[in-house]
Amino acid sequence: MPKIPKMKRIGISSKTIIVTISVIVSFSLLISFASQENPFQSESFSYDGVPKAAILDQLHSDIPNVKFQEEATKYLKTAGYEVDLFTTEQLTVNFFKKLPKMNYEFIVFRTHAVGDDGPNYSEEDPVAIFTGEKYADDKYIQEQLFGQLRKGAPFMSSEVAVSVDLSGLDSTQSGEEFVVESSWSLVDDSNPYFMIGPKYVDELMEGSFPNSVLVLGGCSTLSNPSLANSLIDRGASSVVGWDRLVGASRNDSVMLAFLENVLIDNMEVEDAVKSVVKKYNLDSDTSPTFSYYDQST
Repeated sequence: MPKIPKMKRIGISSKTIIVTISVIVSFSLLISFASQENPFQSESFSYDGVPKAAILDQLHSDIPNVKFQEEATKYLKTAGYEVDLFTTEQLTVNFFKKLPKMNYEFIVFRTHAVGDDGPNYSEEDPVAIFTGEKYADDKYIQEQLFGQLRKGAPFMSSEVAVSVDLSGLDSTQSGEEFVVESSWSLVDDSNPYFMIGPKYVDELMEGSFPNSVLVLGGCSTLSNPSLANSLIDRGASSVVGWDRLVGASRNDSVMLAFLENVLIDNMEVEDAVKSVVKKYNLDSDTSPTFSYYDQST
């Protein structure tokens, strides 16, 4: 029976192997970082000839409004967009991380949000919007420690609509101009979610929005420019939202009117906002104001 030759021992110590691997890994990381000189640099988007839009309905589980989804989808499709609808449970923390590079040119947010309602804005009180992912202490620990994710409980409101002085109503008016809303709200501490704000947008989002219009339908989304600035730095062309707390019913009606102005009547964003502010009497001291923020602001 032939002898089996002994295997020769290779003269490399385990320390040498570890050092060699470390050098290779370090070199690979160097190449990786060199190829990412600007984390905000626009990525190449693949178009199939049809512009894309998205409706992000974070309120769907708590305050569903299928009619809003249907009307908003209809307006977007009439304007030529291919529309994707995402509801509460789909709107995870990681969903928002990848949102800029999903190639949506028009995004409608129906969401809870929190912000500073007062004039004395400071960086300690940035605007944040809710994801659809329920909060847990043991998830995203690093992101929570770095302040990139926050915990928030939504305002749950009860609204009373009262019709007043309909004597001037004619066939061109819907009656919504004559409705006064009375509302109260409380924080539902038993139902917290993860929230994202400017630090999340600046530091964790991937890619760039393709010059997108973002409609932030939620409380205080434009109470200060913190979140809007970050979204515009990330590639958005315009951000539309509210300066203070707003009830879900009014939010939905005003957003649909804005979408109709922009998508059906071909108004510019600024003119569309001014039109709904006038229609719904949103320029009084006691009313939340619908406004916009863009790259020139």
